[in-house]
Amino acid sequence: MRKKSLASDPAALRGWVCLRTAAEFLGMSPDALRRAVERHAVRASDGGIESHIDGVRARKFGRQWRVAFSERWLRTEAP
Repeated sequence: MRKKSLASDPAALRGWVCLRTAAEFLGMSPDALRRAVERHAVRASDGGIESHIDGVRARKFGRQWRVAFSERWLRTEAP
């Protein structure tokens, strides 16, 4: 039995999600998203490492990146 993908339900993407799920939602490969996140990474005021790209916020937790989407990405109504 395959696990249901969270990327098909924007409501399930609230909060921090793994890089693989975020990449699937954005329609790109996990490696491409990781490289983009790493290119834009800067040290945050609290000492963590963050990256902000067009409403997509990524933060490094230990060795792994986690991604949070802005409300603009999670809207379900048509513009």
